[in-house]
Amino acid sequence: MSATPLKIGLVGYGLAGKVFHTPLYEAAGVELAAVATSNAANVLADHPSVRIYETPTQLFNDSEIDLVVLASPSFTHAPLMLEALAAGKHVLSDKPFTATVAEADVVITAAKKAGRIASCYQNRRYDADFLTLQSLLDQHVFGEVVHFEAHFDRYSPTMKDRWQETEQSGVGNHYDLGAHIIDQALVLFGMPDWLQADVQKQREGSSIIDQFHVRMAKGRLRIELSAGMLVPDNRLRYRVHGTTGSWFKEHLDPQEGQIWHQGMKPTDKRYGLEDESHYGTLTTIEDGKTITSRTKTLKGDWPGIYRDFASAIQQGSKLPVTGEQARDTISVIEAMVASSSSGQRIHFAP
Repeated sequence: MSATPLKIGLVGYGLAGKVFHTPLYEAAGVELAAVATSNAANVLADHPSVRIYETPTQLFNDSEIDLVVLASPSFTHAPLMLEALAAGKHVLSDKPFTATVAEADVVITAAKKAGRIASCYQNRRYDADFLTLQSLLDQHVFGEVVHFEAHFDRYSPTMKDRWQETEQSGVGNHYDLGAHIIDQALVLFGMPDWLQADVQKQREGSSIIDQFHVRMAKGRLRIELSAGMLVPDNRLRYRVHGTTGSWFKEHLDPQEGQIWHQGMKPTDKRYGLEDESHYGTLTTIEDGKTITSRTKTLKGDWPGIYRDFASAIQQGSKLPVTGEQARDTISVIEAMVASSSSGQRIHFAP
């Protein structure tokens, strides 16, 4: 890692900026240098030494900024990424990367032309349970995986007065929570052969898609992903079955709750650690015998995504999330909507 910390320019200081981005910077060894926001007082209360800009354009023209981070509404991501790239900045958007594949292609082309990085903030690749699942897969405890199931559910039956629940480009639960579990599935298994999906406005009076279920195939592997807002018991996270083992996991990764609800800093030695009562259950078949055990959850590491982006920008190491990977997630989202509308499977080119 460079001796000089990567300097971040943040656009937006709502929930995303305040909870999901800036608390990670100290532990990641990067520096918040400036924020573009209409809520200067809120920023300065938490970060009294940062520079405040009234507009993103002003922030993009700050010569000290290395990486622009967009914690702004989804429909602003594509135009702001293009503007930041034109100003010579690397840029990292919150999810979703863009609202459409066409927009993603334009951004990726602009990044290549500028010789800069344009990527998407997929912090849930660094969730404790997902890191644990990747470790189990690396150990081949499941044999050949034939079924993978991931849920990201909430119970929020009442509409809220916020942009995330208004009908706009790139808005909806499939772009929000869905973008996380779609990305995770693609990390594990790559693009599917086909998918079939159902998306709907499930809550009474909802103006956005707030529930989806998608079934995807990769050879004989079947992948099921779902997210909804009317799920009172929303503990289920993963269910994995293979030719020699299964894994069942409940409860959401602890990092969101630790930062948002407990006020814990990611530099705290307890950060990212899951309570033992939330550990997953592994069942394996060995010599014809069924063996069941609890799997210790690895430590979650959201700051790791910023450490890895800093290393990629400053040292030329591998990007943790590429623009092309971010585009693939949008491709799946578009296919889900098309499948739900037509009632047909959508096939992907090999």
